[in-house]
Amino acid sequence: MSLTKVGIGLLASIAVAASFSPAALAQQAPAASAAAPNNALLESYSAVTDEDLQSPADADWTMWRRNYANWGHSPLSQINDENVDQLDLAWSWTLEPGRQEMTPLVHDGVMFLMQTCNFTQAVDATTGDLLWEYRREVVEHPASLACGNRNAVLYEDKLIMGTHDAFLVALDVKTGQVAWEHQVGDWQVGHHYSGGPIIADGKIVAGMSGCYHINPGGCWISAHDVTSGEELWRTYTIPRPGEPGDETWGDVPLESRYGGSAWNAGAYDPDTKTIYYGIAVPIPWGSDQRGTEDGDVLYTNSTLALDAETGEIKWHFQHMPNEQWDLDHPFARLIVETDVTPNADEVDWIAPGLETGVTRKVITGIPGKTGVVWTLDAETGDFLWARDTVEQNVLLGVDAEKRIGLVNPEVRSAIGEEVFICPYLLGGINWQATAYNPDTNAIYAPLNNTCMNFTLNEVQPTVGGHHGSARSTPSIAESADGNVGSFTAINAATGETMWKFDQRAGFPGSALTTGGNLVFAVDDNRRLRAFDATTGDVLWEQVLNNRATGFPISYEADGRQFVAIPAGSSLSYTSMTPEIRVPTGGNMLYVFALPEGLGETASN
Repeated sequence: MSLTKVGIGLLASIAVAASFSPAALAQQAPAASAAAPNNALLESYSAVTDEDLQSPADADWTMWRRNYANWGHSPLSQINDENVDQLDLAWSWTLEPGRQEMTPLVHDGVMFLMQTCNFTQAVDATTGDLLWEYRREVVEHPASLACGNRNAVLYEDKLIMGTHDAFLVALDVKTGQVAWEHQVGDWQVGHHYSGGPIIADGKIVAGMSGCYHINPGGCWISAHDVTSGEELWRTYTIPRPGEPGDETWGDVPLESRYGGSAWNAGAYDPDTKTIYYGIAVPIPWGSDQRGTEDGDVLYTNSTLALDAETGEIKWHFQHMPNEQWDLDHPFARLIVETDVTPNADEVDWIAPGLETGVTRKVITGIPGKTGVVWTLDAETGDFLWARDTVEQNVLLGVDAEKRIGLVNPEVRSAIGEEVFICPYLLGGINWQATAYNPDTNAIYAPLNNTCMNFTLNEVQPTVGGHHGSARSTPSIAESADGNVGSFTAINAATGETMWKFDQRAGFPGSALTTGGNLVFAVDDNRRLRAFDATTGDVLWEQVLNNRATGFPISYEADGRQFVAIPAGSSLSYTSMTPEIRVPTGGNMLYVFALPEGLGETASN
């Protein structure tokens, strides 16, 4: 397939604040890697093994949320609640213009920066000195979301990523040269990777995005050979004719079924060889537009548990059947072992007859835009408990036996009729990720109190089209007293709110926890804060050049712990806080550390 050096238009949604010219980017350098210098750091780089992924070295961050369980947690404690007030800038790096959704990766002192449209650089993690770079040509993609790349994964001697033009690509970590590439989808009809791959059972596993209008049959999750990218199995997120769940689409034929993107990376349990993926909305959003009437339209807005060897669906749970409002549920699933003792005073829905006080392995977190915490048994998918965190009026309860959320019939949308919905279609949470701290057994969530007036449109399907299903006007939830942002700590065993930090500015950035009893988060007003993970007290604050919608990490190099924050715009809630004004662009990587000699050396 020919790759053309032409630009794509940036997302026309109000969710995006940054603007850039991919055409200009494509002309800056050829679509090839710059040869790496003879660098001792690269020469000493060791291959990443399956054991490394299952039990990451404290110093490393080799995948999206650092471990297979998607915790977003570093055990490092050199920076802690007693000295974080002395945190200072160690180095910084200018990043590629465009959508900022990057996760830096670190292994053996080398940092990899997978930026917009797959522009990738390797730098010295101690100083930021450039080691090599790779630039992929930019195609004239019909899907405006295509250049938001959230993560890659390090494995063996390769950096493996999914691309905006629907390829899997492996780069040699020492040179940046392409080791292999394999086409999986068709970018010309809208396919792209926005959430990157994981390594599971020795295979590359990735979920496809972009199954919008004029792209029939829905998206899929597929497994690939690590040496070539060759496909090993594929599981579709919309059932094929005759498969279980096919009937939930009613009389709509397969060629008219759209959606079901798997646009964030999955979680993986190597003990049971089970992969957990979240699935997004059907397209178009409204059942009247789809012609599906009251059908549940599986497996949209569901958690899928897949057999890593075969891709077979072990179980599913549908959080939001018969989607109407673009309230996706593809976000991070956390794998946690915890007591299950939900407090009925704070937990809205508890499974009938639940045996409490029993330690279980659970799938938990906030998987969807409703802001609801869902806790399921990891082995069976049985419902355990769920609770609201922000104002929402679309879910009324849970049918534990049917393994499905119960949708409020009073807010069902009809074409041309306005309804009031909470939350807004940018969500109580979106792709900004929660984090978990095993020391506090708490989930830390960057939440937003939003609602909207929502009206379904007559649909005019276009290739790559997604955000044309409806029009909406956002507002702040009435119960929030004018505060959009609510950074919240929730006990994973009881569901109780441990503490909340409410403020006017929204929280579009992801959370990071560390072994130093710290949790980091960034708001719409450019404030990066370190909170005491136990009490919620603000211990340190730094004003950045922009909000930070990339994913923060912490790592160790040369005996020092660093905290890295990719700043720049993508997701934003400032449409509801017009007095908060931030610049356009200015993507930067900030790397903070304690002054040299302060604190004890972090353990490896």
